[in-house]
Amino acid sequence: MTGVRTVETPVGALQVRDYGGPDDAPVVVCVHGLGGSALNYDELGPRLAGTRRVVAVDLPGHGGSPPPADWGGPRGAVPALVAAVAAAGDALSPDRSYELVGHSLGGVAAIVHAGERPGRVARLALLGPPVPGRSAGRDWALTARLAALRLPGVRALVARQMLGGAPEDLVAKQLGDATPHVDRVPAQVVADAVAETRARLAAPDARLAQRLQWDAILGTMSLLAAAGAWSARLDAVRAPVLWLHGDDDKLSPVEAGRALVGERPGWRFVRRPGVGHLPHLEDPDWTAAQLGAAAG
Repeated sequence: MTGVRTVETPVGALQVRDYGGPDDAPVVVCVHGLGGSALNYDELGPRLAGTRRVVAVDLPGHGGSPPPADWGGPRGAVPALVAAVAAAGDALSPDRSYELVGHSLGGVAAIVHAGERPGRVARLALLGPPVPGRSAGRDWALTARLAALRLPGVRALVARQMLGGAPEDLVAKQLGDATPHVDRVPAQVVADAVAETRARLAAPDARLAQRLQWDAILGTMSLLAAAGAWSARLDAVRAPVLWLHGDDDKLSPVEAGRALVGERPGWRFVRRPGVGHLPHLEDPDWTAAQLGAAAG
């Protein structure tokens, strides 16, 4: 039985989904991607709870966690989300290090957090984190897209699309953009995501949450625009790392991800045929098996 509770942290209240597990087992903190929520781990979380104490956290402005009143715009959005990951880990596993699972933008936050506070993260699992288009130098195509996204007209248009679309259409588009295998996502997962999105769009702070998510897009792309700078972030991680990547991932180039992992000691890159950007939704059994083998 999944429990839902709120954890008070220095960065605000964070909603947590608790999938249980042995009380004395290592804690696994799962972090979702942009526009998602802890709900995204409802298929994977219980599969990991046999030998681990598994929790998933709603990042600020996502799911049941309200956005902070001020995060400093695009430059501050990613640091604010990283601070939330750190605060959640401190609250949920105060006395010992924990394992961290991050999908997409959650993987970016996990990488930065693990590099900044190496003693807190015992293991790191990355599920399709975004990466630069090539492994060295500046990604000029990404830089051009970032510049276009900063234009006020483009920003306003996307904001209207994100907040004005019907929840069912919005969720379907998110899943469809992320993977060509939407049929692999369990129907109940899609239904639950639709219901949560509808509730989020009706919340009083919906526009504030959308602004945070938009700023997180800009902030993440700024991090990724220079592959050399992103590689340095990865070099700061000292924990063992498992990087799971779908070969149909439209949002994160597979070969660029493999190149970034390279020969880093303690890092393992696993490419999964026929899976897109949502491996933990498309094939949770496979993802759980990979994570279990890495932990074992």
